[in-house]
Amino acid sequence: MKENIALIGFMGSGKTTIGRHLAKELEMKFIDTDKMISMHEKKTISEIFQEHGERYFRDLERKIIAEESRENNIVISTGGGAIVDNENIKNLKKTSFVVYLDSSLECIHERVKNGKNRPLLNEVIDLFATIKELHEKRDWLYRVSSDFFVKIDVNSNIHDTVNLIKEAYIKS
Repeated sequence: MKENIALIGFMGSGKTTIGRHLAKELEMKFIDTDKMISMHEKKTISEIFQEHGERYFRDLERKIIAEESRENNIVISTGGGAIVDNENIKNLKKTSFVVYLDSSLECIHERVKNGKNRPLLNEVIDLFATIKELHEKRDWLYRVSSDFFVKIDVNSNIHDTVNLIKEAYIKS
């Protein structure tokens, strides 16, 4: 069994919420890479994107994932685009049981439609179409990068999801 659990998936899939519950259930430390980046930069993710661009953000993300994946007994919630960088996946797979939270497009749309903290979705004309297009580009990366996946939709129960991940992790 690997020492850590890493949650990957599209923005709004529930990585942070599920990660917190999972870490508590397994008595592990919880790390949210987006929150760590925000704290380090003393800015929101949107401000980082706006002021420095996506490449700068991805560089910070890569450093955080490299550092945190060396730790033990943690649940790591990654940013939705972390899988675009092969280094992130290599680092996570070394020590982490990687779980893809495979959220339905409808669920993602419902969760992000009123938020302004998603820089890749800010100021788009058709939010659902943008989500669908970006999700289609990333879905295969999530799938090939994961050891396990859980389907998430608007009716998913957080406790059931946490239990599924917990059981798969223990059996791994």
